[in-house]
Amino acid sequence: MPTLTPPPAIDRELFDPDGFTRALSASDSKSRLDLFKQAITQASRVLNSRYNNECDIAALVCGRAWFIDQILVHAWHLFIRPDDRNISLVAVGGYGRGELHPHSDIDILILPRSSRTGKYKQAISDFLTFLWDISLEIGQSVRTPKQCRDEAKRDITVATALMESRLLTGPADLFDEMERLTRAPAIWPIKKFFKAKWDEQI
Repeated sequence: MPTLTPPPAIDRELFDPDGFTRALSASDSKSRLDLFKQAITQASRVLNSRYNNECDIAALVCGRAWFIDQILVHAWHLFIRPDDRNISLVAVGGYGRGELHPHSDIDILILPRSSRTGKYKQAISDFLTFLWDISLEIGQSVRTPKQCRDEAKRDITVATALMESRLLTGPADLFDEMERLTRAPAIWPIKKFFKAKWDEQI
């Protein structure tokens, strides 16, 4: 497998974060949907053109993930305040590795600090509905760090997905706690992990 080449810090041809933020701040709820859809259409056009021009595949895979990062974070902040210290948005699985192929699921973890998520229930629902409305294929879960640990102990697929996670937005200490609790040797000793992955592949 080729060594993945991270995209530039800002690939303005693919997505202009500053311009998008300005347009978003001047938009209403109806035009916001159009802005996100237009950004997705434009990014797809750019990535398809680069592919047809035989650009580096690893860069395209990373570039697509970088673009989706931008879209998700902007969408998240429509519903969750950027300074909220009790909930994070996390990329997991292949997307968590910073790789995203065309038509691949975009797997995310919504990570609240407490299982008492009543205050976030509507915001989370609205966020996920918004992603559906802009035609993103999302796989999602909502779990606290301790719930992540419990699920990872029960399911090797969950454990693997969490090993390949990265923080998109939200408090880093919350993400760090989840990583600490789900660290592989603590819940899946090496031999047991290898056997479970072998069985999973079979």
